[in-house]
Amino acid sequence: MNVMLIVEIVVVVLLIGTFGMCLVLNRRLGNLRANQDEMRRLIGEFDKALAKARHGVADLKAVSAAVDGAHEERMKQAKAIREELGFMIDTADRLADRLAGEAASNRPLKAEQAAHAERAVPARAANVAAAAVAAAASAGMQFPPKRAANAPQSPAAAGDTGAGRFKVEPRSEAERELLMALRQAR
Repeated sequence: MNVMLIVEIVVVVLLIGTFGMCLVLNRRLGNLRANQDEMRRLIGEFDKALAKARHGVADLKAVSAAVDGAHEERMKQAKAIREELGFMIDTADRLADRLAGEAASNRPLKAEQAAHAERAVPARAANVAAAAVAAAASAGMQFPPKRAANAPQSPAAAGDTGAGRFKVEPRSEAERELLMALRQAR
């Protein structure tokens, strides 16, 4: 009987272990049942968040397609403007080259005109001087005017160089031409 007693003791120990495991499992299942409502709520919230994410992705795809279309349109406009600007630049380069060529070909003509103007200045100056003498004569004045006896002489006539006494102001082109004409008329 000893063997039988040992077998029964082993069965009792195993039954006690099984009973302990059943108690632990029952507590865990009770906790799971108690938290089942909270799990359902969490799963429902997760499902709502997943639906919002799907809707957001669909909206993002639609916006992306619209922006892509607008971007393509702007790229087409930019390409058209770039081609137009390239054409304008080419045209401006051709015009600049043509103007440079014309300017280079006109340089001898301008040099000839300048030489002609230099030859014409003495004749023009003589005409101006003659007009000045005629105007003075018609006004009853003598040209060049005579100085009075008590009138101060110019520093050069008095022997004084007067470099520090007189300030020489720049003259306009008309004044220079008149002075040149007067000198030539003497």
